[in-house]
Amino acid sequence: MLIENSFEVAADPDEVYRFLQDAHNVAACFPGAELTEDLGDDAYQGKVKIKVGPVTAAYQGVAKVVERDAVARTAVLLADGKDSRGSGTAKARATMRVTPSGEGANVVLATDLTISGKLAQFGRGIMADVSGRMVGELASRVRQRIEQGEPAAPAPAAASVAQPAPTAVPPSGEPRDEAPPMKAAELIRIVLAGMLERWAARLRAPRPVR
Repeated sequence: MLIENSFEVAADPDEVYRFLQDAHNVAACFPGAELTEDLGDDAYQGKVKIKVGPVTAAYQGVAKVVERDAVARTAVLLADGKDSRGSGTAKARATMRVTPSGEGANVVLATDLTISGKLAQFGRGIMADVSGRMVGELASRVRQRIEQGEPAAPAPAAASVAQPAPTAVPPSGEPRDEAPPMKAAELIRIVLAGMLERWAARLRAPRPVR
């Protein structure tokens, strides 16, 4: 499934692009994510936890930047992980683009996601909603660090050996809050909205002439 999200940052597009090119910065801002090892050559080992209502999936795997264009301010990331608590898997190809927007920058994320296991039971609408919440939290933390002038995370000089990334927690030293679980009422609302939309589409469809 293809999921697209975007957000605005009140900063120079080149500055935003440089910030997002540092995997440690992204991991420090992304809810539920943590880098565990820098494998070198733009590849990283890490883990991310995702909650959808009562269902939690904790993925461990490898992410690698496979394309990068500083002039166009684009980058492509491939990620492949496995649920450490079950047999589910997740694969993603995420394309990021940063463009000027007024006096700031617009960040567009397009993610082609393939999931198996517990989270596969949820449809595209619910997964898109969860993705939107997580990107919203990412955007809030990116804005806080860039717009308020907080320093970017220093990239390690060499690959670490099973050591957590130095920016796995925010500068305060307190653990990052994970993305809050989606409430049951919200899940029901999304499912009902999808059912009503499909029902309305059937009513609008022309009936065959007998």
